[in-house]
Amino acid sequence: MKKPILLLAACLLIVLTMIPTLTLADQQPTKLTLYEGPKTMQTSRDAAVNVNGYDLFVYDVMVNHEHIWNANTQPTTTPMAYFDFEGTVRVRVEMPGLAQGVESAVVQPYACGIVPEVKDGAVTFTISEPGPYTVVFNGSVNKALHLFANPLETDVPDKDDPDVFWIGPGEWVMDAIALKDNQTLYLSGGAVLHSIVSVANASNVKIRGRGLIDGSDYPAWNQAGSYARVPIDLNHAKNVTVEGIGIVNSNCWNLNSYSSKNVTIDNVKIISGRQNGDGFTFQSCTSHTVTNCFARTWDDSLVIKNYSGSTKGITFKNIQVWTDLAQSMEIGYETDKGMTLDPEISEVLFEDITVLYNFHKPVISIHNSDDAFVHDIVYRNIVVENAFMQGDNGNNRELIEMTLQNSSWSTVRDEFGSIDDVLIDGLTVINTLDGKVPRSRLSGQSEENWITNVTLKNVTILGKPITTLKEMKLSMDDYCDGIVIE
Repeated sequence: MKKPILLLAACLLIVLTMIPTLTLADQQPTKLTLYEGPKTMQTSRDAAVNVNGYDLFVYDVMVNHEHIWNANTQPTTTPMAYFDFEGTVRVRVEMPGLAQGVESAVVQPYACGIVPEVKDGAVTFTISEPGPYTVVFNGSVNKALHLFANPLETDVPDKDDPDVFWIGPGEWVMDAIALKDNQTLYLSGGAVLHSIVSVANASNVKIRGRGLIDGSDYPAWNQAGSYARVPIDLNHAKNVTVEGIGIVNSNCWNLNSYSSKNVTIDNVKIISGRQNGDGFTFQSCTSHTVTNCFARTWDDSLVIKNYSGSTKGITFKNIQVWTDLAQSMEIGYETDKGMTLDPEISEVLFEDITVLYNFHKPVISIHNSDDAFVHDIVYRNIVVENAFMQGDNGNNRELIEMTLQNSSWSTVRDEFGSIDDVLIDGLTVINTLDGKVPRSRLSGQSEENWITNVTLKNVTILGKPITTLKEMKLSMDDYCDGIVIE
């Protein structure tokens, strides 16, 4: 592990004191932890955010409003801020970056039940539960504010521990950080780290804190002279925990795990606007759990693939997703890579997933593009607030898509697998692009390669319970069997 090659700011840049602030007379004092931004960075000119009378540092992070693939796309920015709290806080937002001012605002997810007050160009609302909140102004997603209200941090590691690599507040540029057995990388709140973190053939590793890993120093991976620099890259790792941090402006994938076991990811926030900006992406992994996270991506948001072996025991739970390009919950396309016998993807759970926006391709997709046996897949309590899938030239606009067909990513040509035992229990779609039920599609391959036993339950679209496949607008070919809706 190398020490920093350049320190851009001093380390005394953080407000870590617990600020007790009284809310209402009959409530306990609120505990509030705020973090200053690095002195080498400017707070956003587009947004000003205040929590219980204290100003937050607001970051401008890359996002992308192009909803069709463009290798030379130019991302724009949107404001993002974070803090820790316990109790109740009053949030005030002003948007000087909006030429027309703030005329209306919506706080998402809708399930939080927050109705903001808009007065004199300012938006105010109250938060009493930790979590990600997104504020959309004037009915447009342009310059939407992402606000991450973290729970209070506990069990902060000892900075003098020789197995702790401690990164204090400030802006840092470092060589790649390679973590070894039993090491912890702690990224303090108020820290912005320009680097990549790898865990290769190591076990019992932790990556945690409240700071950001920022890839804005690197050009997009597909530009001349550049290459992929994955902010957090796990490779044949075991017993890894990633907690509390944010990943922004990556030049490619964001949090990748390859052939790793026993990985826990909690309260990690990803905002990505560049090519192949997949969010949480796992290949040939076992026993991974992702909880209480957020992913806004310019490619697939939650992703499972096979690259060199089977995948088993993956859970995504209580996650908010915003997919500007590609699929929100994707299994595939790569499902074999030709390096294992009888490849499988099994025991996968997507539960309590809220898709704030999907602008491009299917929300739920299984693309078995090689010869794997994909089975025992569960989607439970999926809420799609805005299913705005535009597709590519009118194609790939499905809400649900499951296919057995080769693609440009296939390794095993002219050999196919199967999909079996898929349950979608609780799917709610609140808004759609044209105000109509979007279509869904299942496509098998041959008498030897089928999609079987797919059950849909408790489906509601545009406020109406859906009880038939016709109402669902679900089409299938002759190589599908046992497809039912209850």
